[in-house]
Amino acid sequence: MLSRSSKLSLRVSDFFAVLRETHAFSIGQREVHDALRALDLLGLSNAARVRAALRAVACASPEQIAIFEEAYDDVFLAADEGAAQAAYRPRHSRPGPPSAAQTATPAEQHAEDPHDRDEDREAGEGPARERRLTEEQNEAVTAWLTMRARVSPTAATGAPPAIEERGLEAMESAARKLVRSVHLGRERRWTPQPHGPRFDVRRTLRASLQTGGDPAVLHRLGPPRRAPRIVLLVDGSRSMSDNAAVLMQFAYALERATVRARTYAFSTELHDLTRILSAARPGSELPSLGEAWGGGTRIGASLSEFVRDHAARMLDHQTLVIVASDGLDAGDVPQLERAMREIRRRSAGVVWLNPHARARGFAPTAAGMRSALPFIDVLDTISDAADVERIATRLARGGRGRA
Repeated sequence: MLSRSSKLSLRVSDFFAVLRETHAFSIGQREVHDALRALDLLGLSNAARVRAALRAVACASPEQIAIFEEAYDDVFLAADEGAAQAAYRPRHSRPGPPSAAQTATPAEQHAEDPHDRDEDREAGEGPARERRLTEEQNEAVTAWLTMRARVSPTAATGAPPAIEERGLEAMESAARKLVRSVHLGRERRWTPQPHGPRFDVRRTLRASLQTGGDPAVLHRLGPPRRAPRIVLLVDGSRSMSDNAAVLMQFAYALERATVRARTYAFSTELHDLTRILSAARPGSELPSLGEAWGGGTRIGASLSEFVRDHAARMLDHQTLVIVASDGLDAGDVPQLERAMREIRRRSAGVVWLNPHARARGFAPTAAGMRSALPFIDVLDTISDAADVERIATRLARGGRGRA
């Protein structure tokens, strides 16, 4: 006898075969696997959630929703047909006076009361019914897009947030403090510094020409500190939409604090934001980032793409990697673990900013968060400039561990 999970797998496979063969849906075994994976994550206790998960994986456009709903009802909700029963007369009926409906004339039976017509229209006929159906369809489309972005690894797009001007000055100050907290050792070259250890004779004599040969201002030289490289990886999926504004503001402030900062956004693909942020202005809208913003969450695939295409240039023992994500990965979790292991091996340290890290009772129970935790030096949260300053203080003290 087949188990419950085996029966469910066969039922979903048969249902997707009906959509593919009868209604020309472009789905196959990969979509069946994604649907079963989504049901495994969501559970089967909520029928509406099960329907939404299957709809998110099977439908490729809002026009296919109506076809899906009809096919879903036929496959999963159709009652078993039995033998037709004869219409028997009630056994315990007694003859009595005919009712008013039986004695009414045909003209009286077809006459309508205006109040009854209004009640019928409110119940489900006329313009009210059309509005209700339109609202239900809009709600179905919204639920489909949301479920597709959160559960299905299929790509989606969304408009990135603008860089907010409110609180930007405090964020830039915190970003500069963060850069200073991870400064490395001194360089070998000598540059002009107000309090450098070496006296700069040439610049002092040149400046004395402005004061008639009197060296009124003494110039000095000193070895500058080596600025570290900072790589910021921002999760732009739908689940991070509540924190997108502060993350984009932090990325912009970090870009202005050091020339060695690189920013990448990822959702179902990776996109380099460095040039976009350097040309952006506070309050202005950012250009579309395609599938790197507003879609599903594929952290493992995106970080693997970063390691494959950018790690050779970006990662070394002077690079600090900052990942801003909630860890809700709908993709391959072992792939995320391999990518995090490689990033930690090639970099000086990894900071993971989870927006829920400082919530009461927080525990890294998400599968993606658990797999990345062994390779994280600092796990903290970010909601404003004060959080960035606290992270800078932890890094300056060499702090390691959770928030």
